[in-house]
Amino acid sequence: MGQDAETDLGSLVGLVRKAGLCSEDENPTVETFSGGVSSIVILVRGSRGAWVVKQVLPQLRVKDEWFADTTRIFAECECLRLVRDLIDGRPAPEVLFEDKDRFACVLEYAGDGSRTWKQDLLSGLVDRRVTRRVAAILSELHSRTRGNERVKRELGDDSNFRQLRLDPYLATTALRHPEIKLELDEVASFLAKEKLCLVHGDFSPKNILILPDGRVWIIDCEVAHLGNPVFDIAFCTNHLILKSVHLDSPAHLDEAQALWSMYWSENPFADLEGEAVRTLSALMLARVDGKSPVEYLDDSEREIVRDVSGVLIKEREESFTTLIRRVREGAGGGGAL
Repeated sequence: MGQDAETDLGSLVGLVRKAGLCSEDENPTVETFSGGVSSIVILVRGSRGAWVVKQVLPQLRVKDEWFADTTRIFAECECLRLVRDLIDGRPAPEVLFEDKDRFACVLEYAGDGSRTWKQDLLSGLVDRRVTRRVAAILSELHSRTRGNERVKRELGDDSNFRQLRLDPYLATTALRHPEIKLELDEVASFLAKEKLCLVHGDFSPKNILILPDGRVWIIDCEVAHLGNPVFDIAFCTNHLILKSVHLDSPAHLDEAQALWSMYWSENPFADLEGEAVRTLSALMLARVDGKSPVEYLDDSEREIVRDVSGVLIKEREESFTTLIRRVREGAGGGGAL
């Protein structure tokens, strides 16, 4: 680690001191987490406990040029507070400190032994209890913030959603697939137009933690905004579908169906399910040919996703049952799906 990096980490450790969580003369230990493509994340351990410090980056670490407003860290903090205030079981870490100058925050630590849902899914582990809790959290997040004035006031600006989702995912994919640009633009339009509830914006298995005691936390909501709830359920379900293709796993595809069904079973936005299916089809392709492709698909798996999603997008498919059937057929060339 170079001197500049050491200085940066030192300044982030200083936020723990500013928050009053450790004394000025204490020298806590530091571990670096993977912050994905958008952040620096460290774990600071002191005599009184351990805390996560997160600082967002102005330029994301991907192959294509991709910039985003660093004030998104404050949207994340507000989203986490709303989740803790409004959803049963407080399924998110507590925000302990915000630094307006460094675009950083200090968060409660989930504890040693915590793991992401993504880790479980990629290892082949499917647990219906986790899926059920994830669906319940997402449904509550959307239903309990419907028409919420606090969300309108604090998270009404959707510029981060445009910078981090609509442009790099849908607009970029549309440029690379001009034959379905019109259909992708339609999806982007209704995602941007509807302002209905709090949308997490990155509701992915990598941002869902399973704590040692079995509780589930959601994290990394930099893209939180007042928007269209179909994005979140489509975004999460897409990851289960992509993993089913990668692992040739009918269990993961069954879990995608379970998540979808559980979410829509008690949800005030049931009339939007057709939009959700169209969003899911678009995101399948975007995670192959957008600015942030998933890292685990090989060339043949990416081609399967392209073929299946391309047809679904072109046909403006609104039936989830049909979508799942097309995935089974497309990925089933000799495999288990």
